[in-house]
Amino acid sequence: MENFAFGTRERALLLGLMTLGGSASNPGLRDHIGDALDGEPRRRMNKLGLVTSEKAGRAYQHTLTEDGWAWCVVELAGTAPERGGSLGRTLYGVLGVIKGYLDAADLSLAEFVVKAREAGGAAPEDLTGAVRDAYWKLAREPQEWVLLTRLRAHLGGAARDDVDEALRHLERMPDVHLAPEADQKTLTDEDRDAAVLVGGVSKHLLAIEAR
Repeated sequence: MENFAFGTRERALLLGLMTLGGSASNPGLRDHIGDALDGEPRRRMNKLGLVTSEKAGRAYQHTLTEDGWAWCVVELAGTAPERGGSLGRTLYGVLGVIKGYLDAADLSLAEFVVKAREAGGAAPEDLTGAVRDAYWKLAREPQEWVLLTRLRAHLGGAARDDVDEALRHLERMPDVHLAPEADQKTLTDEDRDAAVLVGGVSKHLLAIEAR
């Protein structure tokens, strides 16, 4: 595919999103690379079909499309920005090494990123247990709805995007339910920010049927 001419910031945002597994919120991107995908860069990437962006509370959740992943694959063989300096040239040298490994191992970039993330930190399955533990510290009885605002505060500072991934994983379990707050007027700004985006819907509440 054509690799669109992006500047240093846009390249960093796309590659940063890739290293986060292809999906991240603006707070997650800021934590990871010190920048957010907003304004004209977001609109351009959405228009080019490289990234989809949905609003979750006051923050956008961004996801690489198939074309977005394809852009990253092509970029592995790219050259550093003119003003990238020695660090930029070194980075693109590393990207070239990664491309060589993927070609030799017949591994896709997405598979490589997932395996690397699992090897480098807590897997989603580990966090799902922490989410369940936090829920039972807050719920007085099974099936009680607990605001994600309260739940996140009991997860020891786990990364926002990792918690979101764990929540989406848990919702596929028969005993776990996520739901939007029916009375949106009762939500605070913190409640909206703590929501998890699932299927384009912001969900603020978690309930688990039994221990």
